[in-house]
Formats: sequence, C-alpha cells, structure tokens
Amino acid sequence: MNKKHYFIFLLIIFLSSCKNNETVLQNDLKTNPTVTKSDTIKIEIKKTPEKKIDTSDIEKIFINSRLINVQKLDSTIKVDLRYASKRNLMGFNMYGNIKNAYLQPYVAQKLAKASKFLHDTFPNFNLLIYDATRPQSIQQLIWDSIKIPESERYKFLSNPKYGSLHCFGAAVDITITDSAGNELNMGTDFDSFEELAYPILEQKFLKTGKLSKQIINNRKLLRKIMYKAGFFNIQTEWWHFNSCYRKEAREKYAMILNHKIEKTDNLLASNTITELNKSNIYFKIQIKTSKQKLSTNNKIFKNLAVNRYYHEGLYKYTVGKYKTLEQAYETRDKMRNLGYTDCFIAAFNNNDRIEIKTAIELLN
Repeated sequence: MNKKHYFIFLLIIFLSSCKNNETVLQNDLKTNPTVTKSDTIKIEIKKTPEKKIDTSDIEKIFINSRLINVQKLDSTIKVDLRYASKRNLMGFNMYGNIKNAYLQPYVAQKLAKASKFLHDTFPNFNLLIYDATRPQSIQQLIWDSIKIPESERYKFLSNPKYGSLHCFGAAVDITITDSAGNELNMGTDFDSFEELAYPILEQKFLKTGKLSKQIINNRKLLRKIMYKAGFFNIQTEWWHFNSCYRKEAREKYAMILNHKIEKTDNLLASNTITELNKSNIYFKIQIKTSKQKLSTNNKIFKNLAVNRYYHEGLYKYTVGKYKTLEQAYETRDKMRNLGYTDCFIAAFNNNDRIEIKTAIELLN
C-alpha cells in the first residue's frame, strides 16, 4: 500500500469513528433532552480525583467530647446546619465542612423519640435540624460581630459568658419537612428577628391575619412531638427547643468551649462559667435612651411613672415592671400607641440588665 492509499484508509477510519460517536450523542439527546454536546464533552474529560476532606476540628471536638451524631440513632432525621453555610445571621460559614448534628447522647435519644412520634402520625414527614451543639466560641463570635440594634441583640442572643444550652449540647433548633422534603410553613425562616416568629404572640397574629391557622397548626405539631419527647420551647423562637434547664445542664454536662483544636483543653467544666446570682426576673418597657441625664418628670414622658438606669454609657428610661413576658408585650403595645414607637422590652435579673433569652431560661 503506497502512502496515498494509506492516508485515505486512515481518513475512512477516522470519519467512521466520528459518525459512531455522533450516533451515540444523538441517542443521548433523545433519551435525555437536557444533555448537550458540550455536556458530553465535559463528561468525557478525565476528572481529577476528589480531594478527601478531613473531619473538621469542630467535629473532632464533638466526638472527643462524647457527643453523638444524631443520624446514627435515626437516619430519617435530616440535617441542614445553617451555621455551616452562608444562610445565617452572619452571612458566612462559621462551622467549616461539618455536615452532621451532634448532641449529648441522652438528648439525641429524646430527639429520636420525637422523630418516632412524628412518624406515628405522619409516616412521610421528617425532622430537620438547623443547629444542635454550638461551641461557646461560635456564640461569642455571633455576639461580637452581629450588627443589629441593642434591643434586638438582647432579645435574640444568649450572652456567651453565661453559656447557651446549645453550648452544652442540650438544645436543638429544628423544623419538619413534608413527604416531598419541603419544610413546613412556619411563618418565618429560622433565626428570624420578626415577632411573627414568637410562639407567645401567635394568637395576636392569627387575629390580624399575619399568621394563618395552618401555620400555627404546623408549629403546634412540632411542639407536640417535642414536648412528648421531653423538650420544651422558648417564647420567642418557634424552632428552638431545650432538653433541660440551665442549672441541670451545668450539673450534668461539660460546656463545649472551642470550635478549633488548640493546645489547651477544649472542654470547659460547667462550674467555671459565670454564674448568675439568685434569679429575680422581671421585664420593663424601655421608652427612651439618652446621652444626657434627663429628669423623670420631663414633659416628654407625658406624666408617666418613669424609672431611669445607667447602662453601657447611656441613660435609659423605662416604665412598668412585669413578671411575665405576656404582660410586658401588652404594655409595650400601649406605649407605642402613645407615640413611643421605638420602645421595646428589657429584661432584668435583680437590678442587672440581661438578655431576654437568658431571662426566659431562668424563668423556666
């Protein structure tokens, strides 16, 4: 065979191969309309091996602290850790690559019971965890970094120096998904600052039409199964459930201190955390803040019985003193109707200003 015939022979083989490949591609397009030529080419390119992701520091700390991966008890419980993504208050990932939710073993067992109670009524519904154990270092990061008004921070965040029950692995943020895997409508997203998120105000918003009966029923279903399993909720977050009270957590569990492995011990014994004095919880309505000291008889207070206190470099003025959050909300709404549109509820333990979440836990 001369060179001319040889090259013709190679050309025939090449064209035949291209035709066969085109036939395969056409068959792919018929069976899967979303496949394109470019997709096919990309698939044919040799992929580099995926880099193995090591267990993150935070997960190693949880495991070393003898916490348990909830899904090992019940694989039907779904996990979407919001602080391991950008979909959270801070807008950035604080947990790293962790995908599993960890709790104290006894708390995880209670959650598995809640899951069973849900399946007994709705076999195709599942629990979905937003957050479980949260190290104190993460709580501190949130506390230091979040840019929201003082009144909002005191309502929604637990002061790291006292320790949230999340830091002990004794609390969980959770919702329910339906048979299609969609989250039930709870009226607000997780970690919402809206008052629509408050269980304590559900009936008020039902009357005004801002919450539907179905939304409230969804929340009641979540509360019912969690109560039955031994959890209790708080009044300002539909998603948050505690397994025990703060005092019990301090006695039973060590607090998870860090989310990064350091040379120092990563556990902080419960008796080394700042303790609150004997609790005497009450709420007041803060109607004004000022750099200058004002008389409580000033005409701007419209003859109200006003009290003044000094806090974080400012003079603050309040009315009322209430033992329950319900009473405080009623008075707050009255104050807003009087023109104090920016007034809000402030919580106190004895004479010390504390966070509402802390106050609620102490009241419990």
